[in-house]
Amino acid sequence: MSESRVSSPRWGKPQFTAALLLENQVKPSFRRLQEELRRLAPDAVLGDWTGPITDPAADLGIEMLSLNDEKLSVLVIDAPAPAAILQPGAFPNPLWPNAEREAVHHKAHILVVGLENPVDREAALAKARIVTLVTVAIARLVPAIGVSWADGANLVRAAGLFEMTKNIGQPGANAVPFWVRIMLAKGDSGPRGEPMLKAGTTGLRIFGLRELEYAATPLNPGFIVPHAYSTAEYLLTSGKRLADGETIGVGGEKRFSISHADTGDFIAFPIARLTFEPRIT
Repeated sequence: MSESRVSSPRWGKPQFTAALLLENQVKPSFRRLQEELRRLAPDAVLGDWTGPITDPAADLGIEMLSLNDEKLSVLVIDAPAPAAILQPGAFPNPLWPNAEREAVHHKAHILVVGLENPVDREAALAKARIVTLVTVAIARLVPAIGVSWADGANLVRAAGLFEMTKNIGQPGANAVPFWVRIMLAKGDSGPRGEPMLKAGTTGLRIFGLRELEYAATPLNPGFIVPHAYSTAEYLLTSGKRLADGETIGVGGEKRFSISHADTGDFIAFPIARLTFEPRIT
């Protein structure tokens, strides 16, 4: 089975869904959403499921949208999101560690759902960017506390969302931090008793890639988290795949050997494991 497939039982079915958690129930109009999208992404074309809407007086509701020909469903729900959305699971959520406590009293939520399964990695990236763009635009119009991204089991505060998406309307804008979550855990102590760290991603599989997993290493989170995000972004934008047995990192960079496995320590999906190779001096 090709790893370029983005939907198969082995890799899990992508959802391309974001949930905005609201202080109270508010339903933005089509016209206000259109105005906000024009500000964020002037070249984006908003419409309904039949195509672009060019009439400036049209206000058709937001339930059945299209943006740049990508179909979406936007559902305003006058009730809290399921409690499980706020639970981080076995590993802390780095983008919003206190989400379960800070958002527990939200009163309503809005679901932004990308429809139709993408056929390849490029289509999956385009869909993720469109869902992100519409989510950010809506978040600027409503009393949002934060956002949950279903595929990466990720959570982010509204303030953090706005800071991280200042350039979301630009072509090729990076949406990786929302759709791919980094998980960290302590590993067994090293040979000299030094603390060791393990890390893994969840979310890359919806783009047809193996998840990344870092074997126990003495490297600190300040290196591992940015390295995982930058590696994920490079793989997504380039289409490259980490081959079993290759080594990445040349020159003055830290080097990692790559090995494949059908399941990892963090998730039960195929992974590319990165094992740190310290330089011998």
